[in-house]
Amino acid sequence: MTADRASIRADVFVIGGGLAGLRAAAAARRAGRDVVIASRGRAGAGGCSVRASGGFAAATDPADTPRDHCMDTLSGGYGIGERELVRRMTEEAPARLGELAAEVDGFARHDGRLQGAPAPVHGFPRSVQYLPGMPRLLACLRDQLERAGVRVLDRQRCVRLDREAGSRVRGLWLFDERTLALRYGSAGAVVLAGGGCGRLYPVTSNGPDATGDAFALALDAGCALRDMEFIQFTPTAFAAPASVRGRTIVGTLLTLSGVVLTNSKGERFMGRYDPDRMERADRATLARAVAEEVLAGRGSPNGGVFLDVRSVPSAELDRHRPGFHGFCQEAGLDPATELLETAPSAHTCLGGVAVDGEMRACEGLYAAGEAAGGVHGANRLSSNSLIDALVGGWRAGKSAAASCVKPVPEPAGEAPPVPARGQWDPAGLLADLRRVMGDRAGVVRSGEGLSVGLREVAEIGKSMQSLAGRGVTDPGKWLDLLGLIATAEGILTASLMREESRGAHCRRDFPTPGEDAWIGSIHLTRHGGKLSARFLSIDHAI
Repeated sequence: MTADRASIRADVFVIGGGLAGLRAAAAARRAGRDVVIASRGRAGAGGCSVRASGGFAAATDPADTPRDHCMDTLSGGYGIGERELVRRMTEEAPARLGELAAEVDGFARHDGRLQGAPAPVHGFPRSVQYLPGMPRLLACLRDQLERAGVRVLDRQRCVRLDREAGSRVRGLWLFDERTLALRYGSAGAVVLAGGGCGRLYPVTSNGPDATGDAFALALDAGCALRDMEFIQFTPTAFAAPASVRGRTIVGTLLTLSGVVLTNSKGERFMGRYDPDRMERADRATLARAVAEEVLAGRGSPNGGVFLDVRSVPSAELDRHRPGFHGFCQEAGLDPATELLETAPSAHTCLGGVAVDGEMRACEGLYAAGEAAGGVHGANRLSSNSLIDALVGGWRAGKSAAASCVKPVPEPAGEAPPVPARGQWDPAGLLADLRRVMGDRAGVVRSGEGLSVGLREVAEIGKSMQSLAGRGVTDPGKWLDLLGLIATAEGILTASLMREESRGAHCRRDFPTPGEDAWIGSIHLTRHGGKLSARFLSIDHAI
């Protein structure tokens, strides 16, 4: 693969074109910096945020407070969330959302004030919906950035961060998905905002670019990952038909009176798992309950359960999920007359790059959105993902702009190896990896299965390296596999180390939450090609 030494220079390089990346770029540009966005797909049209329902959690109700939002988030995260990160997110949320609503019309309002809707586990109605849908919002934000002079590079994938040993990140290598060429980008600071790893699993709500790139890049640069054992499976994704399998139905529907979950026997089963909250339980509890029903032989034909919304007026459903009925009808479903099959779908990596309060991972490198860990703990509350991306993205961009140095045009290290085109198709190993993760690190896990999974992933990695010498049919798929293998190893390692069940991490051999000694974070680092893990109590976690 050829490498172009002619570098692209920018004060701040943002990796990722979703909500976190776009807001990071906006903050850095407002600070007067020269900004470049590099996105695997089309910035504003890819990533995870474009697929979100459009709910932003913020304390906009007069009776609500940022402190209430903070406490709900910490409690909902089973005590694992980083207190300082959660406090800053919830305190900044109303102002950041207000700024966004002033820039782009379409947020739900009542008497001129942003209006929140109920969402599971939140103590107040604080899910403020963007009614036209996230694709429109992100497209508007991209247009604004381009008019402000931000350069946007579509289909440019970051394949390595350039960092001198023990020093700051000074640039990055980009792989052009169209020409298959490598280019160097010199940067005063870099923001990682291309998170997500749902493509590790057979069924996911994530798009094709959620392949763990940010996690692999950070590890390779000597940074730490945290909380990688916590993979949130949304319990209310479509299980059928195949055309929409994995697409989320939106958990806020479970707050509506009359919406119930039933198994193949017609039983409303949540009473077995959370009799107080029932369908309003948190996502981790709901996903585990659905998985247990399926394992007990009480699942639906397509490996899930049934969501019954027949008693709820269509207007009420559409108010909570704009366009819900239209989406169902396009899939050949009629929610007014039939049950909807739902199943857990890999939705969010709750961990990510370990950052401080300024979203800094190391000198010159910042992370935001799903690329960063620490906010959600062991379980993410509905509508907290977009506000995390909004607030964290802005803070990361602002911090990067304040700390950036003059870009150095020459790279410190060599260009990363990318196989040339050839005959080997990585698709088979990608399918093997997804099967392993679905079997060994799904909703319910065991120590034996996780250990076997680590060995299987190691074998897949060896096969990948040996076969790559033949050349690959699609270098992009090879890069997918590279990022996913590194991420899979991190998830399996952290899951094996945490010998308890907490939130989104469920161990059959340790079925209950452990002692207070487990209130902390597992941090992963790579040295000399070997992954190591250490446990930090929550008061000492970064």
